[in-house]
Amino acid sequence: MKIWFVTSIKRSSSGGVNRSINSLAEGLKKAGHSVKMLYAESAREENYLIFAFKAAISLLLSFFNRPGRIIARSTDGVFCAIVSRIFNLKTKVILFNHGWEEKVYELERRLPLSIITSRTSWKARLVRFPLLRLSLRLSSVCVCGTLEEAQWIARKYPSSSSKLRVVPNGILLPPSPFWQSQDYLPPSFLMVGGFTWKKNLEYGVQLFEIILRDNPEARLFLVGTGPVPESKQNLLLPLGDSIYIVERESPDKMTRWYQTCPFLLSTSRYEGGRSFAILEAQSEGMAVFTTDIPSSRETLSGSRSGILLSGVDIEEDARRIISVYKNPEIFREISLRAFRNASRHRIERQTERLINILNS
Repeated sequence: MKIWFVTSIKRSSSGGVNRSINSLAEGLKKAGHSVKMLYAESAREENYLIFAFKAAISLLLSFFNRPGRIIARSTDGVFCAIVSRIFNLKTKVILFNHGWEEKVYELERRLPLSIITSRTSWKARLVRFPLLRLSLRLSSVCVCGTLEEAQWIARKYPSSSSKLRVVPNGILLPPSPFWQSQDYLPPSFLMVGGFTWKKNLEYGVQLFEIILRDNPEARLFLVGTGPVPESKQNLLLPLGDSIYIVERESPDKMTRWYQTCPFLLSTSRYEGGRSFAILEAQSEGMAVFTTDIPSSRETLSGSRSGILLSGVDIEEDARRIISVYKNPEIFREISLRAFRNASRHRIERQTERLINILNS
């Protein structure tokens, strides 16, 4: 089958969406499918309307060599779906949405404006949201990153509930968990992501301050932050040389950090899919401490392969973290269960799910 992945982001993007579609694309190629990737080739094409038109034109120009399936992020395939309907093509458009924008906006509205970064604009609400709803209506399938998000869409748009499917993020699994074979567990903690309202790194840094008071040898590694905003400098200053910041890191080099730190802190307020950082950390046998949000709760899914934090009671959350890192036996148990949980998220398994959807 000929398949296109269509997404209005740069080919070099290291974000979760690009990682997810690339890993699925590789899996489809291995299964014998022909795969083409359509990216934004310029800053102008990163505009979702311009890109959606470009994708539709590409489909028209490929009229006699068109794909059987188009997997399109968000609104990027809306005009392809319209073209397919107008010309009665057999090309089916699959909406790939790990992070439903309307749901994100609802969360924004519950939070103080002062902490929101990259607010949803009025233009998005007037134009992008209706196009997203149109994409849902015209697509043959909507692929979600979590069960919870699929359930949310089903409640909001019950007429489209039959087309909702879940394909979580998948990872490459190492042969064995790194930290299960290590005798020494350094008091090193890892956080991954930028200073956005979704990632909420500030809470993790505040947690680490309490940990540092308990153990002055503790270290915190912040990886993939991007340039640290000036407004966050005062938050980091008290940590002195106990904190290390890596503004950019390629996803294929993250293993070095997973094998540097036996503990992962994930204090997100929102994740559109099951977190790559959590799953990859678990695959190395790290102990994961994560705020109790739907996607993280679903990722751990009762496996006792990580520790859920309240995200609001900082003293109690810090106490839970300290009780684990001070007890190697508890760590070993969590580490082993973490690897088993990660093994259920192999990319091969998620690719099989997608192939079943494509063939239906």
